[in-house]
Amino acid sequence: MRYEVVVAGGLLVTGQGIVEAHLGITGGRIVAIAQEPLTGDEMIDARQRVILPGAVDLHVHFNDPGRAHWEGWGPGSRAAAAGGVTSVVDMPLNCLPPVTTVEALRAKLAAASGQSIVDYALWGGLITDNREHLAGLADGGVIGFKAFMSHSSTEEFTHVEDGVLFDGLLRLRELGHFLAVHAESNAITQDRMRRLQASGRRDRRAWGEARPPIAELEAIHRILFLARQANCPVHIVHMSLPEGAEMIHAARTGGQAVTVETCAHYLSLTENDLIRLGPVAKCAPPLRDPDRQRGLWEAVLDGRIDCITSDHSPCPVEDKARGEDDIWAAWGGITGIQTLVPLMLTEGVHRRGLGLERLVALLSTTPAKIAGLWPRKGEIRLGADADLLVVEQERPWRVEAEWLYSRHRQSPFISRESIGWIERVLLRGRTIALDGRVVGEPHGEWLGPVRSGRGGAES
Repeated sequence: MRYEVVVAGGLLVTGQGIVEAHLGITGGRIVAIAQEPLTGDEMIDARQRVILPGAVDLHVHFNDPGRAHWEGWGPGSRAAAAGGVTSVVDMPLNCLPPVTTVEALRAKLAAASGQSIVDYALWGGLITDNREHLAGLADGGVIGFKAFMSHSSTEEFTHVEDGVLFDGLLRLRELGHFLAVHAESNAITQDRMRRLQASGRRDRRAWGEARPPIAELEAIHRILFLARQANCPVHIVHMSLPEGAEMIHAARTGGQAVTVETCAHYLSLTENDLIRLGPVAKCAPPLRDPDRQRGLWEAVLDGRIDCITSDHSPCPVEDKARGEDDIWAAWGGITGIQTLVPLMLTEGVHRRGLGLERLVALLSTTPAKIAGLWPRKGEIRLGADADLLVVEQERPWRVEAEWLYSRHRQSPFISRESIGWIERVLLRGRTIALDGRVVGEPHGEWLGPVRSGRGGAES
């Protein structure tokens, strides 16, 4: 039999283990996994390479429509492709309008269509005054909903107090959906920020002092309680604390439907990097101290963290630069989608002994399951989309600004030494990045109408 594409040789990291084999691809799907050589119209020599499924990033902000000058579907998806992310789930805020109505969902889909290099799904939003739109958004194909327990980064995406939050959870349970939550206490963070600003503090350390660990832990405790009462699955986004991982693990052990992500920047930067680098490393929750980072890595390694995302949240250079002498004035977000997989290969696999199968679970399989995209996405298996990374696992290299595809080439990881080079990226059998550069025209598809099922805690 002759296949359209054959990935010849290579060490495949699959859900059933790691095996040296050949892949046959036809119609964009994996249709053969074989020990014997295969024949194809296009032959890709992957000998002495590791083959991973493409990463599924649950947490990106491409800011389009309305703020495409911050990023846009074109630059954002090219950054994803170059970094080995083949499917993204775009957050409902930072675009204009935010995805809190069916009309806004249509606008987001129109902005992405024909522009995205990679496949994509979308989150809907829960804000103070859109509960009557939740059913329409669910019918429209969002994979889940996002809410803020503290002030969000943009005024038009309002945070929700407990009354709206609890009622939203009840409604989502009835819709068979789940809620992703930015868990920081609004009362604690706002009070701390006001007092620090009143005292004249503008230094970089003040940002972390305004958003202390207790603010995150209190909010996690509260959303777990409310979700348990509502019997609604929840997903905790960008969790930065080992204590939070323990709290969530205890809830899950007790039978609660909850999943949690952390981000590559919490695992590779600390509060000392914010002091050293400045606003380019400002994010919320803030970077934590080295001891907490070590504890967070322990939670990743022992399975208490479900997945790792980028929380890619870029902005124009001037929106970071204005915070050099006043940290409050800088945009709080990190440009990170292109470095997500390389960072985890370097910091996880090479420096901390993270197994390749666990890496795949964190970056591909479990996020695909949470988003309802598995088994089409997230795993090397028969019938799955041929979203693949061909990786030269031992190759050292350095992150350079010229490699970055984001509209504004700023990153706290520029000049960082890395190990593990993504040599080729395939989306549905077609090469979209080769030796670090994006190739071909956009052919990303919306994954909303073809989800295999709801996400939430089923991982």
